[in-house]
Amino acid sequence: MTSKTIRDPIHGNISVSELELSLIDTAEMQRLRNIRQNGLCYLIYPAMNSTRFEHSLGVMHLAGILAERLGLNEQDKIKVRIAGLLHDIGHCALSHTSDSILKSMGHSHEENSVRIVMESEISDILKDNGINPADISELIQGKGKFGNIISSEIDVDKMDYLIRDSYYAGVAYGVIDLERIIHGMMLMKNELVIKKGSLEAVESLLISRNLMYQTVYRHHTKRIVEEMMKRAIATLIENGDITYEEFIRMDDIDLIHKLRTSDGYPRDIMSRIDRRDLFKIIFQERLELIDENFRKNLAIDKDKIEEKIREDFGIENGYLLLDIPDTKLSEFRIKVEFDNELKRIDEVSSLARALEKAEMEKLTICIYTSRENIKKFKDFNPERYIELSQTRLNKFISVR
Repeated sequence: MTSKTIRDPIHGNISVSELELSLIDTAEMQRLRNIRQNGLCYLIYPAMNSTRFEHSLGVMHLAGILAERLGLNEQDKIKVRIAGLLHDIGHCALSHTSDSILKSMGHSHEENSVRIVMESEISDILKDNGINPADISELIQGKGKFGNIISSEIDVDKMDYLIRDSYYAGVAYGVIDLERIIHGMMLMKNELVIKKGSLEAVESLLISRNLMYQTVYRHHTKRIVEEMMKRAIATLIENGDITYEEFIRMDDIDLIHKLRTSDGYPRDIMSRIDRRDLFKIIFQERLELIDENFRKNLAIDKDKIEEKIREDFGIENGYLLLDIPDTKLSEFRIKVEFDNELKRIDEVSSLARALEKAEMEKLTICIYTSRENIKKFKDFNPERYIELSQTRLNKFISVR
């Protein structure tokens, strides 16, 4: 039974039940009003101030539409909508910017979401309404019969954030035929798959995703400021200025205030971000042009490489940052029902294969340093620290 209607700039009117409203009014959900959907992206795209709160409402709305399309019974529809509403409740301040910090503590925002659902006031509300919190936790993690609706290669989470983020960034890349995509979805063996007839609509989603990643999510300035912020937060935690329990309860306002009023490196980095005195790129190369064997160990050896460069050039700790991109491209594993078989989209779509290849080609490894240190790198030779492929090495030698 609908108790309220919320107006959303993306989906129009979103109907909210009394149960959903009681969950929305909890402190855990209200915290999401002060967590930006895209972390520090507003420093590049000034209007990108949308929050995890409104995104969660959008995911709940789309989850309900898809549940209806798939013919779920009333109780399962309720659970799927609630899972959509609560799926991001465990995000820490600045959203994905802080994911690696959370991971270093042995957790993920999904696990944090599950903990909140199981241990907070939310658990009591669900139980009082005859819903097992464990069922919601399972859906949030993409598990169970209908978990793919919330978390999978093509889920309602991705559908909402692509459209929402492009809207607030002011770019025209998020035009996706949601109606056709949702109409062309079905469940097969607990997997959310696309009917062959909706392949073109999903291809358009992949195009939008590719463009959003290249122009917005991986914008070079965004990457720089995020690496600076991550190092500042990590230093706060390493110094014992923030405990894990404090960190997971913070919103953007809390964390930024903590950084501004801290001492030493964290305060300096936050001050630089406030003044837009950002680090600069001293090395950038396509990931595919780095030696394959070396590439496999990059994440493991990252700290050693940074330390070696800093020592050789006399750079203070924290003022030279190595940035390695995430190479996981799960969207290209979307399953398509093709001639009564299930196939990956990159097996049946030449466009999907081309997009996947293009995405890998554009991934770059970068090294940043503070503005005052740039002159020290006049004779920087990356080959001493990063093993380049023969193709890249020949190019480098010829230039010198």
